[in-house]
Amino acid sequence: RAGRVRSCGARVRVWAACAEQEGARSAAIKYGGLDHAGMIVEDTQRALRFYCDVLGMQDDTAVRPELAFGGAFVRAGSHQIHLMELPNPDPKTGRPQHGGRDKHVALTVDNIDPLVESLERNGVAYTMSKSGRRALFCRDVDSNALEFIERCSN
Repeated sequence: RAGRVRSCGARVRVWAACAEQEGARSAAIKYGGLDHAGMIVEDTQRALRFYCDVLGMQDDTAVRPELAFGGAFVRAGSHQIHLMELPNPDPKTGRPQHGGRDKHVALTVDNIDPLVESLERNGVAYTMSKSGRRALFCRDVDSNALEFIERCSN
């Protein structure tokens, strides 16, 4: 039925068996990409200053719909991050120092050097990718982890 998630039966089954049975239906799903990521923040204005002034993103709040909670949109290239001022169920302390070992949002940049300069100028801690790529991880003012990957245009 429309609007209901179909079960593979009353008994618990292995996902692979379910996937094989439902394969034709899932093959029809066509993704266009990731529209935006949501980040929980304590103070929208403080977070907005960090994302715009330190990370160089653009305030895109004008396109944010009217919602029952505070927040903002910031634009990073063709993608958005929705800053949502809501109670955070996640702890701010005790997170891994390296954001690559925590849940995170990954963004690409043409050149990582201006970002490194901005982070250092603003006293924001960061770690370089452990993989050897030109990538870094940092945390926003609410301890959300972000990854920035340099993409060379070859």
